[in-house]
Amino acid sequence: MPPRVILFLIDGMRPDGLQQATAPTMKKMIKNGLAVLNAQTTFPSVTLPCHASLFLGVPPERHGILTNQWMPQVRPIPGIVEVLRHAGLKSGFFYNWENLRDLSCPGMLSTSVMLDNLEAPVDKSDYQLTEIALRRLQSDELDFAYIYLGKTDEVGHDEGWMSRPYLEAIHHADVCISRIQEAMPEDVTYLVISDHGGHKQSHGTNKPEDMTIPVIIQGPNIPVGVDIKQPVTILDIAPTIINLFKLKTPKPWVGKPLLKN
Repeated sequence: MPPRVILFLIDGMRPDGLQQATAPTMKKMIKNGLAVLNAQTTFPSVTLPCHASLFLGVPPERHGILTNQWMPQVRPIPGIVEVLRHAGLKSGFFYNWENLRDLSCPGMLSTSVMLDNLEAPVDKSDYQLTEIALRRLQSDELDFAYIYLGKTDEVGHDEGWMSRPYLEAIHHADVCISRIQEAMPEDVTYLVISDHGGHKQSHGTNKPEDMTIPVIIQGPNIPVGVDIKQPVTILDIAPTIINLFKLKTPKPWVGKPLLKN
């Protein structure tokens, strides 16, 4: 049986924000798994370019996505979902920002839910998406699921990164992760990352506050407290996920898996 893998992405979550927030679930994952709290995203540190690098395993100068508007690739690169699909595995996306809809090619996903609710209160938006995702995860036999929680970034832009409302938004995302974990079987492997950080009420620069992201991996076969020697970037996430399924990574990908088979 292939493993089950769930990737959570908390938009705009800085590692120091995670550390300061009330986030017992993620902090427990850090303690019981593998964590890198000084990983780097790609530049520009903007949501869609960073996501494209996350799923396609190459930097923006290769995939060509430089803003939050998707551009068709001149030389298409297979992403996480395509590799899994061609191996006969099923993937599902759950997200509340529609610009992410092109991260996989048409016909590659088994389940896809976009909930336009980022304008909802902080104690409702990501929760509503999480409940939908949970119902699908319990009824669909998905091998890989991507759950995007976008409210933290919204609050960062409205109230400022590292503000009290921003830290509270991280707490709400943490509760969403807990909700999924409590309902899923023990054999699931979880990853929690961010696409970028932020400063004041914005992001997109090469400042450390914008570029530094957390990477957390926890699951039944994940070693605890491993010291990763190499610098870690968002480009390493795609090969790490594919490596968990014991599949071969596409040649264009430039990242390295954080764990060996």
